[in-house]
Amino acid sequence: MQRIILVGGGTAGHVEPALAVADWLLTNSENISCEFVGTKSGIENDLVPAAGLKLHLITKSPLPRKFNISSLLWPYRFLYSIFQALRIVRTADLIIGFGGYVSAPCYIAARLQRIPVFIHEANAIPGLANKLGVGFAKKTFIAFASTTKFGQKWSSAELAGMPIREEIFSISKLSKSERSAKWDATYRELGLDRSNRTIFIFGGSLGAQSLNSAVSLALPELINRGFNVIHGVGQNNELPKSVPGYAPLSYITNMADMYIASDLVISRGGAVTCAELDAANSYALIVPLPIGNGEQIANAKDLVDKGAAKICLNSDFTGEWLLANIDSLALAADNWNIKRTQGSKPRAAEVIGRSILEKVSGK
Repeated sequence: MQRIILVGGGTAGHVEPALAVADWLLTNSENISCEFVGTKSGIENDLVPAAGLKLHLITKSPLPRKFNISSLLWPYRFLYSIFQALRIVRTADLIIGFGGYVSAPCYIAARLQRIPVFIHEANAIPGLANKLGVGFAKKTFIAFASTTKFGQKWSSAELAGMPIREEIFSISKLSKSERSAKWDATYRELGLDRSNRTIFIFGGSLGAQSLNSAVSLALPELINRGFNVIHGVGQNNELPKSVPGYAPLSYITNMADMYIASDLVISRGGAVTCAELDAANSYALIVPLPIGNGEQIANAKDLVDKGAAKICLNSDFTGEWLLANIDSLALAADNWNIKRTQGSKPRAAEVIGRSILEKVSGK
């Protein structure tokens, strides 16, 4: 039995691609076991056990962005997390990391024990952990072609795309009748009028306060103009009262159905979200979260370049902005939805999974 360790944590953008690869591996090989390494504060604590995988936890030790008293303790926390990772990975046949705070100590632990390392970079702009890992990775996968511009090993990385859930990948393969049937079922479940165009707004599993505030302000006029609104408010936010034409949801478990049921999507620009929008051939307004090194704007660039999205900066996105621009956005979405075609993109989870099997079977 070959033991594969998947590493990534904190956000769904690191965890969901890893789970998609694990699912492919377990489905296509009887000689593979998959385990996951994360931290106790990340979303992996919900998603990984739900997927049936063993979850190992190590201490979170992010690199300090500025000097303060607590940053003096960082070297000790980081060394401790490496020690924890050494115990977890010591009998592994391969480590594949997907970025996030947890990845760096696992990369170092694997290097010290001469365990092969693969990495997958989900964002257009590489994160700190994967910048470390790429130096000694046996194989590097990227989700965006633009990542190759960062040189060194990035220039020779394999463009695999983003591993996403099969049900979302399959949306663009649906026939018109299959899509219509799923559309009808979702509208009946949510109590929406199918004759109205539908906006699907979400800010990730935890929600996005700025998006929620804009929706709250604009909602009465959006409904008055004949729009349905499906609103993922996030698990940690109070669920608003539903009214005719408005379906608020705390957590969305059936994302594929939401993409199918919507004419226009408004969302953040996380790497997984952009990959899902691309796979589903959905038109979107991207409101990038202003964090990190601007990766959410870079993530959305491919969608914008092919005419499938528009970007509105978070600082500009308000209820007033939404009402002033909703008609032009709806028209752009209508035009995109008319011309969209069935997709033929390679499945990233299969590309990465096959490479893992080839590596461990050749040991």
